[in-house]
Amino acid sequence: MIKNNTFKLIFKNQNNQEIDCDYRLHDSIVADKWFKKIKHLRNITIDSIESELVDLNNLKDIYQEFCRFAEITPVDFQKIDQNLLNHLHQIYEQLHGTLSKRKNNSVLYKFHHSIHFHESENNKELEKINVGWGVKEGPLTEHFYCNQYYEPALVKNNVYLPWAELGKTPLSYWKNAEPNNQARFNELSKPHITFRPKFFVATKNIKPTNLSDSFVDWFDHYKQSWFEHYNISKWNHIDEYSAPLLAVANHQEDLINCKFVRFEL
Repeated sequence: MIKNNTFKLIFKNQNNQEIDCDYRLHDSIVADKWFKKIKHLRNITIDSIESELVDLNNLKDIYQEFCRFAEITPVDFQKIDQNLLNHLHQIYEQLHGTLSKRKNNSVLYKFHHSIHFHESENNKELEKINVGWGVKEGPLTEHFYCNQYYEPALVKNNVYLPWAELGKTPLSYWKNAEPNNQARFNELSKPHITFRPKFFVATKNIKPTNLSDSFVDWFDHYKQSWFEHYNISKWNHIDEYSAPLLAVANHQEDLINCKFVRFEL
């Protein structure tokens, strides 16, 4: 394990004042792996899209910008519903492999984040502060089974590793009314198996609630094949709503509506 296991996260509040917050690295394999990776990124500017610092509200304009970049003809839409969002997400999936190789492709990821922004039911920006470096994380990304390290609950101000797949969790797949099709479920729905050197800070305590009976009954028809496809043995409310602990806060600051500034050793 890393011996020097303390660091600082600097935030800025709504009054533009910096807040200096002390952290201690959690004693786990996943935290150790994260800290080694994050040391390579700490002096690099964070990605404003991955860190959700850009306006994602105008999906129509973002979609048209994406279509210009992808050199495809946009389809006009008057309302945003789940069927539209599912269709746009499928377009993103189909073109991601090609467009991710192009230069100046930030609109690709802005489009993706905007889709999920409109699928969100809650003000999740009030629950966590997301920090990521986007494509700069690429060389430090690895395949790793993260779900076994998920915590029973999220604790205010602690640092966690986010689920970071090109897809949806099983619950999101079901809520978004994706096709009742095993092949599509196995393709789009994913456990936490991609370790990206990014993080989020919880801004309040969150105790995962039990999954609804309706979802559990639906999931029962698909889970065994899905488990075998990804070589896992379970998926429950902890996997849906929690995350692996990376660092414990040595402070009591209220970080709601604060923005991340920098990482200091």
